[in-house]
Amino acid sequence: MAAERKRLFITNGSLLQEKLISSSNGRYYPFHNFSIEELEKATNNYAPHCFLSYNLLGTWYKGSLDGRVLSICIPRYPNVQASRNQIINEIVNDVAIAAQLSRQRNFLRLIGCCLETPVPLLVYESVKRGNVSEQIHVTGEFHSQPMTWKCRLKIAREIAHAVSYLHTAFSRPIVHRGINPLNIFLDDYNVAKLSNFSQSLYICEDEIIKTDRIIGTLGYLPPEYLEHGEITEKFDVYSFGTLLLELLTGRRPYNLIARRAGYFRFWMNRMEGHFAGNCLKYHVQCHSINEVVDYRILAGGGINEQQQWQAAVELALKCLETSKDKRPAMEEVTKILWQIERSLATFPERHSSVYDDGRIFMEEMIASYEGRCHVLQSFSGEELKKMTNNYHPDYIFCCSNIGIWYKGNTENGNISMYKISNVNWCEHVKNEFKFAAELSSHKNVLKLLGYCLETSIPTLVYESTGNGTLFDEIHFHPAPFSFHIRLVIARQIADLVAYLHTELSIPIISKNIKSANIFLDKHHIPKLSNFSQSVQIIDGEAFPTNQIEGTKGYMSPEYITEGIVTQEFDVYNFGVLLFELLIGLRLFDLFHLVDKEGGLLLDHLQNFVKWHSINEVVDPKIPKNEEGHDEQQKWEVVLELAFRCMVTAKEERPKMVEVATELNKL
Repeated sequence: MAAERKRLFITNGSLLQEKLISSSNGRYYPFHNFSIEELEKATNNYAPHCFLSYNLLGTWYKGSLDGRVLSICIPRYPNVQASRNQIINEIVNDVAIAAQLSRQRNFLRLIGCCLETPVPLLVYESVKRGNVSEQIHVTGEFHSQPMTWKCRLKIAREIAHAVSYLHTAFSRPIVHRGINPLNIFLDDYNVAKLSNFSQSLYICEDEIIKTDRIIGTLGYLPPEYLEHGEITEKFDVYSFGTLLLELLTGRRPYNLIARRAGYFRFWMNRMEGHFAGNCLKYHVQCHSINEVVDYRILAGGGINEQQQWQAAVELALKCLETSKDKRPAMEEVTKILWQIERSLATFPERHSSVYDDGRIFMEEMIASYEGRCHVLQSFSGEELKKMTNNYHPDYIFCCSNIGIWYKGNTENGNISMYKISNVNWCEHVKNEFKFAAELSSHKNVLKLLGYCLETSIPTLVYESTGNGTLFDEIHFHPAPFSFHIRLVIARQIADLVAYLHTELSIPIISKNIKSANIFLDKHHIPKLSNFSQSVQIIDGEAFPTNQIEGTKGYMSPEYITEGIVTQEFDVYNFGVLLFELLIGLRLFDLFHLVDKEGGLLLDHLQNFVKWHSINEVVDPKIPKNEEGHDEQQKWEVVLELAFRCMVTAKEERPKMVEVATELNKL
């Protein structure tokens, strides 16, 4: 036993010494080496009453040794040797960086460690108040009262300062890669202490490091890291933006991901992890400041606090920009937070509120459509809150950069409610209302029932969406989903798009034909929604635009490269939808088949299909029936049609009328 402890001490100590020498430029950073017995004595053999907290680094205990109060972290200890070696390297990394920061106020001070265990145990200064996550979400011994806004803002400013220090105080900046409430502790005086440097790394200024190992907390990881494994200082800026929103709203990012049919939807692959990160961002963009702020701090907020909240939201959204180049540096973030914290009454007056703008805009829209659509109901703000339990996350069933969908309960049945984002909201509301109102009589368009003018941005109310989206049905529901039903859905959507292109005086280009925008009622009748980006153009003409927006893989080549929108854009969209219906794979699952601009690499997609038999390609959730060979022939016809719709040259794609005719013949 003594020999094994000595071996571990030498092995772990040499690793630590090597890391300290390489990272500290020869400087000496003293810290104490504790024995196993000392830490057992300090924690009464890790008694349950000494448990303090936990985070991704490990389990934390409070202890006392020779009159000194300590915090001891027992890192997680995997059974697999390869994982164990990885953990040891991460712990050594944490110690090496934390040792250099021990004199800085807003970093958790490392006192020492125990090298006699398979994975070193870490000893820090006292943080008996636990981590910030427990404080925000009110759990544990010290958290009977919710954290005040003043305290939350102070934490944000202190952590911003700490991260700015990491980025600027060393010859090579340190990227933390773990900024979230679980890694921020509070001392007895509520001073914020950043911890857990296990994933941190040194980079050269303006350097981009790439990795294939994607790890971290859902919702705190930036898109360039999820998609391409890129790490820069802007990684931390994005994470800080999410932290700031969580402090303000009291909601974890993953709590806003839709819960449906008794399961909790976790988006764990790279592209969908980005969706989880955006959920909190979209939530803020789709609600007024009073709907967004944690209700526990809302009651005591006056005009000064509301201005602070608004400024904090705007700063967080800058940090959460999809393009890393548009995010501010942490030094700038720190300065802005100082200004927010100190200048309580110096925010500029807003001459025109969003509420007034939205109400006037919508009233004009409604007046212009009188007699041109069915009668629409006006809902009050209180009615919407009652129907959605004050916009509770459990009532969210769909979320995008355009808006958030809520399910609602009324005395007359269920409804769906669309809260549109405040980003370019005027154009989105105008399009959504205009086209939804005109097309609501069509059986395959989600019917618009009414609106609310008492929300900061006009809210639209629709018929119940029944079974949720087609995306859910294909990818999340475990039950079999027959080819016959899929084919019927494809036919009806093709008929609808053909109607939009040919039966109206001026054709409508949807620009949003994808499974996430198609709802299914209880009879599996598809209902197309989201006309917020739709345009009307004369048959045969093109609509030029400089604003390229859409879902990666669904955007047509000519739209990406030239900004051209024609009817063939919808044909391309429909081809991708048809492929998804048959194969059951999202383009996210075929991420390597999407180029950096968001276009689909058609040749690679065709090779993917060519390398497999039709039975291997088709979604396994499609039950094999007695038709056998006849059904396989239909699969091949549908697949061939999907590829024709997705050809690069738009002139070679079929018209939607032709697509609908071919599907109806099957």
